Amino acid sequence: MKSLVRGLAASVQKAPWAVLGVTLVLTLILGYFAGQFLPAEDQNESFAPDAPELQASAYISQTFGAVATMQVLTSSTTSDVITLDALVAQSSLDESVRASEGGQYLADSSEVPAVLSYLAPVFFALEGGATFPTSDAEVKALYLGGLDELPPEFRSFLTALVSEDADLDTATAQYGLTAISYVSSDDFDEAASRAVIFADAVLATPTPDSVTLDPFSQDLIFGSSDDFEQEILRLFASAGLIILLVLATVFLVKPSSAKDRGLFIAGVVLMMIGAAISIAPGLALLFPDVLPQSWADAGLGPVLLTATLFYVAAFLLWTVGSRRLRRTVADTLLTFLTIGLVIQWMNGYGYLRFEEQSQMVQILPILLIGLGVDYSIHMITRYRQELHDGKTVDAAISTAIRTVGVALVLATLTTAVGFLTNVTNDLPALREFGELAAVGILFSFILMLTFVPAVRELLDRRAERHDRLDTGGLSAGEGRALPQLIGKAAILPQRFAAITIVVALLLTGLGAYGMTGLSTKFSFLDFVPTTSPLRDTAVTVNDNFNFPESTAVLVRGDVATGAAWNSMLESYLATPAIPDVRSIEVPGAGPFPTGTSFDSVMFSIIDPDSPLFDEATLEASLNAGFAEDRTYPPEADLIPVYDAAYAAQPTAMAAVLAAEDSGYVSTLFRFDTVAGEENAGALADDLNDVFLPTQQAGLESVATSSFIISDLIVTSLRDSQLSSLLLTLGAAFLLLVINFWFELRRPMLGFITTLPVAMVVLWTFGIMAMLNIPFGPVTAMISAIGIGIGIPYMIHVTHRYLEERLEQPDEDTAIRETLTHTGGALGGSAITTILGFGILMTSTTIPFRQFGFVLSYTILLALLAAVLVLPSMLIVWDRWHRKRGDAVLDPGESNVVIEA
Repeated sequence: MKSLVRGLAASVQKAPWAVLGVTLVLTLILGYFAGQFLPAEDQNESFAPDAPELQASAYISQTFGAVATMQVLTSSTTSDVITLDALVAQSSLDESVRASEGGQYLADSSEVPAVLSYLAPVFFALEGGATFPTSDAEVKALYLGGLDELPPEFRSFLTALVSEDADLDTATAQYGLTAISYVSSDDFDEAASRAVIFADAVLATPTPDSVTLDPFSQDLIFGSSDDFEQEILRLFASAGLIILLVLATVFLVKPSSAKDRGLFIAGVVLMMIGAAISIAPGLALLFPDVLPQSWADAGLGPVLLTATLFYVAAFLLWTVGSRRLRRTVADTLLTFLTIGLVIQWMNGYGYLRFEEQSQMVQILPILLIGLGVDYSIHMITRYRQELHDGKTVDAAISTAIRTVGVALVLATLTTAVGFLTNVTNDLPALREFGELAAVGILFSFILMLTFVPAVRELLDRRAERHDRLDTGGLSAGEGRALPQLIGKAAILPQRFAAITIVVALLLTGLGAYGMTGLSTKFSFLDFVPTTSPLRDTAVTVNDNFNFPESTAVLVRGDVATGAAWNSMLESYLATPAIPDVRSIEVPGAGPFPTGTSFDSVMFSIIDPDSPLFDEATLEASLNAGFAEDRTYPPEADLIPVYDAAYAAQPTAMAAVLAAEDSGYVSTLFRFDTVAGEENAGALADDLNDVFLPTQQAGLESVATSSFIISDLIVTSLRDSQLSSLLLTLGAAFLLLVINFWFELRRPMLGFITTLPVAMVVLWTFGIMAMLNIPFGPVTAMISAIGIGIGIPYMIHVTHRYLEERLEQPDEDTAIRETLTHTGGALGGSAITTILGFGILMTSTTIPFRQFGFVLSYTILLALLAAVLVLPSMLIVWDRWHRKRGDAVLDPGESNVVIEA
């Protein structure tokens, strides 16, 4: 470890230009590939690539076609949508959709039109010869009369298209739904594009003034992702500007005159204005009644350009007006540039290694920014301290690298190896995340200990040669307010160490208990901005309708045998017993599930009273041994039956039965269900249990839907995160124990340094549970960031304490000096990251708002653990050794001795 740090120090001191040259070459190479490292189109595969549910969904789309449904919400200023105006609007809607570009994709069938309105009973009556109504009363009469003429199963479906407050006796309802069924695509972008086409057709429909039509579908969420991406770009740009502002104050070289102080204040004001400009559009979206709409409508490009110009003006003012402020600008921009290089390098490596980004990788820049700020502040602060104490540039650079570098090596190694434990995870997303996190942390370490000091070396050598190096303002940490404040916190470990530890352990127990009640939730709707009309439509539909979603069960194998038919029939007839499966009661026959399924289509084809009836298929069924209980002899060959059904109703059969050269190989059951996202997992379990007879007959069966897949992903992520968390902490603990045993013969220091990180993670999840913040794909990454930032924080404190313990007469003085110097640097790093990414709390999307909040308090908890809990543990450990008469440290064996 010492040899590595000495080698880096020597390379910077002897060949800074070579360091810059190598950095430039690697940046050009990796930067070229970084631009090609883009998010994967199908993120599901990175979370559950081998899941039967995901494979079944892909098979269904490719084999039976991807049929999607767009819901169109009809509302009226009269609070009633069974009216003449509404009928006119629905008629116009049908014409508009069919005449649009999307008309070619409509999935019409002989039984149900592709554009099915809640006023379908009225349209059926008109098709039967009724006169077009001229009043609301006539519309209501046609609606009730048409409803009475429909079969029970169809009537049940249509009544689900009016809001739950509907009064079917008087034919009134506040809202109505129109379902547009169309052929979608298994291509992500194409599916979103078709959804947008239909939505545009809906919004372009001419309607009476009293009626409004609003479209919604899950594919439409992805089709409107441009707004989401624009917001994320705005938020991260605002975070970057805020981090620049805070870094500028952290790296401030103490002004030497009233003029310099005036310039500093003016520059800060300019940057605050710039930051406010970048934040204003988001705030205007959140508070439309307070801030003008023009702010919310401002384009992203002009906003960021204007904000950036204020920062440029501030930095130019400082650079031209003051030598000390010029150094502040240089250190601030150098840190920011280096963090940018780290992210570029990681993305370049990511493309060469994985080609596409998983969703989790997209959050890694936050971790790297937090670590980069931390590493840079410690490095530059220590270098300034050495310069201020009278050392030459070369000596100051060497000492800074050799002292801070040892802690950074340990922090980098421990954190990187911890994340690398994820490469054994079953989820590809976590494997990619773990490897890239480790690589990014390594790049951050390398650049912060080579590129940053090399640039400073070249700049300061020149000033030193011309006797222009002003070290007067480079005061050590104790001269600033934040280090002084954190230094005063030493009173807790000095006087109340045991109490502090007990309180921390009690809070940890509460956090662990709270974590057991942490809810697991994921909704695509959460990623729709809260200010979006699309979200308002979806919320209205969810709150006022019990409209079913479609859940599929795919059965694969040799389905053309009597035994296969009987097992599928048994499963099919058992589904009405599942609470979340919609069913109807057929007189004399019992309950049947609603939806388009293999059995329902076959029954329609051999039912003489059905519009799909085919006499040839019925005859083939009887010849195969079809019995009154709808079963066949187990050994029966049903190929002739299926062939006849296909010949009679090819479209209907192609939607539920698939054939290959080997014969009929799969059937599809689509059920109307009302489980929603919340109960999707339980519904999947129930359906899979019900279809067990098919598996006992030698077939394969699996239930799937978008909600089931989402539940599977979140559940898999939660379970994998727990194992990943334990592995990462375990690896960090083991490395630290080995390190402190090898270096100091004090393995307990490894446990002491790791324990506060585990506490932070439990505190974080406990607070999430207390505030009812669910565990989802975005908040799932909090534990990784907590560990990634928490471990370096703890190592910095432990390492500095050991260093100070060799110089100071007692543990109280050592801990005070540790918190003043390293604690102050940690405080600056934490505040920078908190204020920067706290801006995510202004997001109009719920997951990122929650992520910004949880991220901010996680970093704050890591800081509190580093400056309060860990010091208390170090004090207790130190005093325990002294009571035993042991030397806490042997200077002859320590690797943390300050080198002269």
